Amino acid sequence: MSHHDLLEVQRLDVETDQLLHRRAVLAQRGQLREATDERKRLTAEIDQISLIQIEVATRQKRFEDEAQIVAARIETDEARLYSGEVTGLRDLQALQDEIASLRNRQSDLEDEALNAMEEAESLASRAAALSTEVDVCDQRIGDLNAEINSAEAEIDARLETVRSNRTELEADLDSSLIADYERLRSMFGSATVVRFENGKCMGCPSMMPAMEADRMKHSTADVLSCDECGRIVLL
Repeated sequence: MSHHDLLEVQRLDVETDQLLHRRAVLAQRGQLREATDERKRLTAEIDQISLIQIEVATRQKRFEDEAQIVAARIETDEARLYSGEVTGLRDLQALQDEIASLRNRQSDLEDEALNAMEEAESLASRAAALSTEVDVCDQRIGDLNAEINSAEAEIDARLETVRSNRTELEADLDSSLIADYERLRSMFGSATVVRFENGKCMGCPSMMPAMEADRMKHSTADVLSCDECGRIVLL
């Protein structure tokens, strides 16, 4: 196998990096985070509404209970009023005034209880709407997870093929050459291995010194290290 197969190893490494990056930055991942955050926001609002519903229900019950107590007092006072038990004009007037005051109090309590009931209905409607939104989020999250799993499976299958091909190529290359390549790859990435073309190392950012170019041009080896840029050069 030719040392030029090291270029294919490099190409496969570049493809591996690209596949791993693509896997990490799948658009669905960001969409999934957004959907998950939205679901958390919705459930937090539902939980808050649940607490308010408890307070409203307690308030409504208190007003209804107080209204019943007042109604019972009115019933008792009216029974006294019409029983003949109270005969004095002033006492009768005082009892009538108390009944009137109690009726006003009962009306106020019933209004408060009704307001609490309407508030409870509004809260229940809002909670139901939020629950529907949570269901939509759950569906979206499920769909996105399925899309991510499918995309990952496709990428992983390609990664397995690429890595298998690389392993086969590496096995037939000189181990010291592979070691040099691995060491330099952290510095030069996809341009670790380059060709010598048109009288120059294709990895050098500027024109090579004439002496270095001449050395490479007349070398009998097919793999060199560029003294100018440090890359592996294939002749």
